[in-house]
This record gives sequence, structure tokens and C-alpha cells, in this order.
Amino acid sequence: MSTVVLIRAGYTDYDESHRLLGTLDVPVNRRGHEQIREITRQLREQGIRPQAILTPPENPAACTAHAIAEALPGTKVQQLDELRNVNQGLWQGLPESDVRKRFPRFFRSGKEDPVAICPPEGETLLDACKRLQRILSRAMRKYTVFAIVVPEPLTTVIRCTIQHRRPRMTECLCGESCAEMMQILQSDCFEPSGIVAVTETALAAYSAAVHESPDP
Repeated sequence: MSTVVLIRAGYTDYDESHRLLGTLDVPVNRRGHEQIREITRQLREQGIRPQAILTPPENPAACTAHAIAEALPGTKVQQLDELRNVNQGLWQGLPESDVRKRFPRFFRSGKEDPVAICPPEGETLLDACKRLQRILSRAMRKYTVFAIVVPEPLTTVIRCTIQHRRPRMTECLCGESCAEMMQILQSDCFEPSGIVAVTETALAAYSAAVHESPDP
């Protein structure tokens, strides 16, 4: 059983304005740097020293991970392409409210299956979860304590998978807004079935609904 320190990447201007970050490389803002200092303080106070910090190469996650590692001597950062954020395709950079207004059919059809919503030229939350399986399962076998630093909504994907629950429809674009910046989780494996598998029937219904008529 591994202790997984799940850390949401420090805030960016996109987070502040509720825009979809996706795989864009965006710097941490002032609030984000304050959050990083607070996370570091909590790790020190709780006596948690990750053996490794896993993160994607892009900011804001990479910046957050390296800042934490610098404050915890001996902690190494591993940048992994598989940990890139959920690809939100043509929706990246748009305000969440605009996406929901401009593409209502995506959300009507995915009402019961938020992990099945696929932005144009992007990927579903379930797709993102599947590409994490190999590296996170391997990390759980290798490390007793390790940290994962990723932005939303990938943080929510990892949290829900480990906790064996489905994210709500309101959280499928920008993640769980009520969650803490850092959470301590326990797990010995990472299985996509934990986020609740989408049935073939649900996927077929979603695909049919999306292609039945163009958005205005």
C-alpha cells in the first residue's frame, strides 16, 4: 500500500477566470505561488517527505513540482508525458460557462456519464485515466510515499479513480472546486474501472446525440 500525495498544480490566471486549461502551458500566478508555499509548509509540518514527485513537463504542474522539491532537499522530480492534463481539444482556453452554453448537446447526452464527454479534437476523462494506469500502478509498486502534481481536471480524474467514484457533471471540465490543494490518499493499484466504466450503450448513445445536429 502506497501513500499518494495528490497535489493540484498552483493556480493560473486561467483558474481564476474559470477557463479550460487542458494541455496548454500556462505559468503559475501570484495566488498559485502562495498555494505552493502553503503546500510545502503542510508537508513539512506533517513530516511527509515524498520519495519522488511525478508531474508532466508543462506548467503550471512542472513549476509547482520543482518549487516543492527545492524546499524538500533530496526529493526528485520525474517529468512524465503520460501525466499531461486532459486534452480538451478546441475547448481549451475558453471560459467554462461559454463551453456549456455553446455546446449544450455534449452535456445533455453525457448527463449520466461525465467521463464520456469528448471535446472536439480532444479526449474523454476515461481516455486520460487509461493512459495513467501503467505509470501510476508502477509508482505504487515502487514507492512507499510519492507525490503527483497535476492540474485540473486530471487531479479529479486521479482522485475519483483511487476513491472509486464518478465525478459529477459539474466537475467534468474544470475539476472539483471544493477539493483541497493537497490530499493524502492510500492505494496499492490504479485501475480505470475505479472511475466507473462507461458502458458501450452509453457511449453509443452519446455518439449518436453529438452527431444528430450541429451546434449553432
